[in-house]
Amino acid sequence: MTQSHHPTQPHDPNEAVRKLVIARAAEINGRLLARLATVADDLDLGGSLAALGGLDGIDRDIDRMRSFLLLLRQE
Repeated sequence: MTQSHHPTQPHDPNEAVRKLVIARAAEINGRLLARLATVADDLDLGGSLAALGGLDGIDRDIDRMRSFLLLLRQE
């Protein structure tokens, strides 16, 4: 039996956490953009119900995204 040797890359836990935080913030950002696109489309058509639905609870998602990004602050 042969063993394959893969070069071991140093694992930086801080970088791994940073990537996870950025990925989560990007996921939330995508949802926010989709919601705001719905709001914009509804307003462009002279509507308001879909716009209101798109805005409902958006502050929670913004706060959640802000919280994730604050994890990356380095002072």
